[in-house]
Amino acid sequence: MKNLLAVFLGLFGFLTAVPVFADKASAEQLARLYLDYMVQSSRQSESLWPGFRLDDKVHLFSVDGNVWLRQPGGEIIQDNSVLEFVNLHSGFTVNFGFPQYQGQAGVLIQLESPHIPFSSEVKTSDLPFLIWAGNGVHEAFHFYAQSEWRVLEEAMHFEGEVYPLNLEARFYRLQLFNALMAALLQPEQQSLQLSYAAYWLQLWRLEAPNEDKVGYVNDLVEGSARYIELIAGARYLSQNQTFLGYQQILLQYVRDYYQQQQMQGGWTAEAENIGALAGILLDSLQEPSVWKESVMSGMLPVDILLNQVKPVVPPQATHNAERNRLQQLLAYYPATQQKLAKLLQDVQDPKVPLLVMPSLSDGSSFIDVGDVRSGFYVVPFQEELTQAYLGMSSQFSNLNVNGIPLLDVSLQNYCEGIEAATLLPLGFTFQREGQYLVFNEPEIHGTIRVSASVVEGRTLYCAMN
Repeated sequence: MKNLLAVFLGLFGFLTAVPVFADKASAEQLARLYLDYMVQSSRQSESLWPGFRLDDKVHLFSVDGNVWLRQPGGEIIQDNSVLEFVNLHSGFTVNFGFPQYQGQAGVLIQLESPHIPFSSEVKTSDLPFLIWAGNGVHEAFHFYAQSEWRVLEEAMHFEGEVYPLNLEARFYRLQLFNALMAALLQPEQQSLQLSYAAYWLQLWRLEAPNEDKVGYVNDLVEGSARYIELIAGARYLSQNQTFLGYQQILLQYVRDYYQQQQMQGGWTAEAENIGALAGILLDSLQEPSVWKESVMSGMLPVDILLNQVKPVVPPQATHNAERNRLQQLLAYYPATQQKLAKLLQDVQDPKVPLLVMPSLSDGSSFIDVGDVRSGFYVVPFQEELTQAYLGMSSQFSNLNVNGIPLLDVSLQNYCEGIEAATLLPLGFTFQREGQYLVFNEPEIHGTIRVSASVVEGRTLYCAMN
């Protein structure tokens, strides 16, 4: 089996909130429910989005050393002989991969934890199950549909939140989401609510232009994938219903989905949820195939929806409850902001020695350090934007980093022979022994062979193989 791409999901917003049941569903029971959902959703995949074809894929479910699968047109079978080919060894609760099975392309869900988050009474029509299973369609859409979008090959793609972290920008995007939700659920108010949405979109772009620039790909990719996830769930619930019946079920499902999730704020959720609601609204206002072609050409669903809408300032309100909820949700902002500011200060401080290594981003993992949220961030550097990492754990040669802040640059002019590089400012204790730097700090330990030089008063250490 080749070309196995894994997507690792913590799904902390949902899975950790699910109780542990004394009478939990068996692995086989959950496998059969999930595979049934995926197969039925696959039959409709091309009507969900042009070019999204899942009905010719093998669907696999792996947990605790067992693998169940269903080939196109076949029955569910157990085939543990393929376990070694589909075991992703990530340590995450839920993983998605896309392996080949007997020459056929596949969609795999793997549960790393023995914990099954459903009782033996679970049904595929249950809201928590649909939310959980819908991630399979979501991730398959990323892999099998969006990989064909030419616009994504040419777009600037950074990951993570943009420094400086902006709580007010999060509030504006939350209000944009709220206005779109109101437009969807209150048809008699739709025109007015879309005008409010246009106002919040305009205000966010004025407040955070770098977010608008950097977040484009994330908004495009995640918004359309969440749209697919929601539409697939509603279609599953509305089998054999009239179009009107489907519309009613869709609205109820969207309402229930977001009441269950209760994660409408924050950078990642914004991209998914704003794009999803914009897409659902567009289905009722435009020919679906037309606006979807525009998305595949690079237009955001929310821009297609609101381009011709005149912004209207909504009535003044304090929004204290929402602001407080955002502050709680984003409680990591102050410490994380401080950590990013220190990284940028040290990288640009000529008094701080700089270690330059080949990029460490591939094969890395992340751990939270104190109140700092680990992961990807986008920061300004040398009049451009670039990728920063907090809490990264990785290894280069005999050097291990374990949670230290790092900066990636695609092209650098510090060290010959290294193009894409990771920059590590050495604002802490280390030893130099001949050609080697020796580290013995909690966040970094081991040795690395370097060539040393002084450029414009700054000590540079360039990693050597």
